[in-house]
Amino acid sequence: MANTNLTGNGTVVLNTRLWAGVGEDDTNWLQSPIGSDAATGTMSIGIIDVVVTDGDAAFAYDLALSTNGITGTTLIGLLSAHNITTAGGNAFTVAGNVSTNTLIKLTPASAGQDGDTVRLTFLYR
Repeated sequence: MANTNLTGNGTVVLNTRLWAGVGEDDTNWLQSPIGSDAATGTMSIGIIDVVVTDGDAAFAYDLALSTNGITGTTLIGLLSAHNITTAGGNAFTVAGNVSTNTLIKLTPASAGQDGDTVRLTFLYR
């Protein structure tokens, strides 16, 4: 898949690993060597601002697209989608089923405006 109805590839607000996915007594999540960001069994949280070209049409952000600000192989969950430009554009609906394990696909409210910025917050690997 690819991004649809978006201008550019998103602006990264936050992209960091979270401790999760291993047992409490397991030290495999530790980085080796320190500073390598090579932790195992972890997930990350991503927050990215995307600009929607057509403010009331479905849009998609695909983590598998290598040119995106945040990339990954598995979308664990979408935590929030917030239109930070137009308050009335926040009544998002799912635009069909998420068609891959890397695709975030939503439809803004009819009050969404062309060029609105939507902040997506999600967990991924």
